[in-house]
Amino acid sequence: MISNELSQTIYSDLVKGKTINKHSYSLKTNELEENSLYNEIFINFDDYRQLYQRINFDLVHKNSRFFFIRELNGGDANEATVKIQALLIIIGRIVTEQGYLFDVLTDYRAGIKLEDLSVAMTEERYVDILHTCKLCLSRSIEDEINSHLITRGIMFKNSRGHYVLSDAGAAFFSELTEA
Repeated sequence: MISNELSQTIYSDLVKGKTINKHSYSLKTNELEENSLYNEIFINFDDYRQLYQRINFDLVHKNSRFFFIRELNGGDANEATVKIQALLIIIGRIVTEQGYLFDVLTDYRAGIKLEDLSVAMTEERYVDILHTCKLCLSRSIEDEINSHLITRGIMFKNSRGHYVLSDAGAAFFSELTEA
């Protein structure tokens, strides 16, 4: 049976473009924990899917790692999607060019420092991509990452202040690199 309290939180998050990840990060314990919102949807998936279809959304369960919604009959790419993809591609390039293993982005105990990501604001090839996607025109790379990746549950900051891909972020990044 659907929980009224959890379903309201889930709805609020999903309509804001957030993902519901299988795991959530706890700053207190510096550990990944099971996400009660994910578990709520997972256990009641058919009910939630039907509920969201009634309000013109497709509830997507991706890679058994996260949920998100998209409009039924909506296009695949919108401006927000393009910005997310651009940021993920740039972050991936920075990580590999600086000699890090990709695992640094997905290990909640590791992550990448803002100083490393700030390279995006100093190298013309990154700035060109960012500006073409209407990113970093008047805001810093940190503001853009917080606005487009952190608030949507695609990344999080660990207790060290480093940026880490969430379940959704790792899956999106994997899709980008396979395409």
